[in-house]
Amino acid sequence: MGRFEGRVVLVTGGSSGIGYATAKAFLEEGAKVAITGRNAVRLGRAETELGRLGTVVAIRGDVAKAEDAERMVAETVRKLGPLDVLVNNAGIYINKPVESFSEREYDEVMDINMKGTFLTTKFAIPAMVKRKRGAIVNVASDSGLVGTAGSSVYCASKGAMVLFTKAVALDHAKDGIRVNVICPGEVKTPMMEKDAAESGRGFEEYYQRVVAPIPMKRAATADEVARGILFLASDEASFMTGSALSVDGGSTAL
Repeated sequence: MGRFEGRVVLVTGGSSGIGYATAKAFLEEGAKVAITGRNAVRLGRAETELGRLGTVVAIRGDVAKAEDAERMVAETVRKLGPLDVLVNNAGIYINKPVESFSEREYDEVMDINMKGTFLTTKFAIPAMVKRKRGAIVNVASDSGLVGTAGSSVYCASKGAMVLFTKAVALDHAKDGIRVNVICPGEVKTPMMEKDAAESGRGFEEYYQRVVAPIPMKRAATADEVARGILFLASDEASFMTGSALSVDGGSTAL
């Protein structure tokens, strides 16, 4: 405990799922945390709940808009202090074959998943360079490492995040900034519940179909992914940069 005592962390998409679990885990380790999101109600509720654990601020905005991304970083610094850790977690998932994708849906997936990661990184890096320290953890997916049927655009966005991570890590290794990416497989989150509802099946039936191909025969919890994120951001991973950490129950080992 206390691995992040006094450090400042920004978690995008921090109001639910993996982002919420990650913000909670950082707070429990002594960090001061800013969370972002587009949904004001959900963001406010998360701020209230997480605030019981420590210092947390909620910043509403869209990571895919440059002015919002810049403001998120600036507001975090203004309210909490110099940024030590950036977690690019905001993301969306649309499961459709390529011929069924609209241009609008393509833009939305690429904008939030990849462009959002680019923008927040762009605005966080300069101050980290000046301080000669910092850690960035991008949240991609096992679908950024291997193809997933019916998810071509999502795979493209997450695959782009993986190689973006490696390139930025090379650019800034000399500056004391470590940049890594975590690649979760199936995770039990509200997003999974939404996908189950849209499939027309009950959650348990949907869940069993999803986890059947996974060697460990279950999905991860958001807390399990959060622990991987904390490890990559911590001093325990001090010689890791440009790495892709799989947390997928063995799916990409097949």
